[in-house]
Amino acid sequence: MIKPLIVFLGLLVTGCSQQFQDLNSTFNEALFGDADVSTSAEYIQDLPYASIYAEINDQGKIFMVLAFVGQNPVTGAEQLKWMSSDKAMIVTENGRVVQTLLLPYENLSGLTVKPANALVPSFDLSATPKAQEWQATYDWQPDYRFGYSANIVRTYISEKTVQTPIANIEARKFVEQIRYPVLGQDIENQYWVNKKGQVVKTVQYLGPEMTRLELTLLKPYQTNKSKPNQIKE
Repeated sequence: MIKPLIVFLGLLVTGCSQQFQDLNSTFNEALFGDADVSTSAEYIQDLPYASIYAEINDQGKIFMVLAFVGQNPVTGAEQLKWMSSDKAMIVTENGRVVQTLLLPYENLSGLTVKPANALVPSFDLSATPKAQEWQATYDWQPDYRFGYSANIVRTYISEKTVQTPIANIEARKFVEQIRYPVLGQDIENQYWVNKKGQVVKTVQYLGPEMTRLELTLLKPYQTNKSKPNQIKE
């Protein structure tokens, strides 16, 4: 099971600067002791980084901090990379898990929408949301399980309120039914989306009979803020 997570600063650069040493000290002070982590609203607000709660297979909440912001090299979609003290990483595109590294059971090596340069359809936030369909390819490790095609259908369920330590967020809940024809198996992923189309909570499975991830957005990443909220060199 993953230990309580704080950002793993040593991975981010080689030849640490004093800035990184100071940041490392800050995060070392944020160790929580138990796997089930609960942080105060004040702590989350004061920490100058975007953050999420992650829960892996119902084994307790983990506080994670945004380490990198990048782009999908094929589609240009913004990718947020959340990292841990034990080198685990979860990569998301608007809340959708597209890659993981060093999770304890299995990992999602890649998730690609078909055709390869396509983007996942935006959530339909109209007054009468329609079902949306597309296809994707999944790659998993271990055992080099690559190239598994999936048919995905997204439907709107209802309006919900997502509660976090710092806010109550009005959201719309969507469900995605994911079918893997070759495997003859299905999974169901859930997304709670705010009025701006941003995923504020999600429950996703890496694949059939694989790791369950529950992610809750605490402090969002905002590019227009003067105060940094990703780890920078």
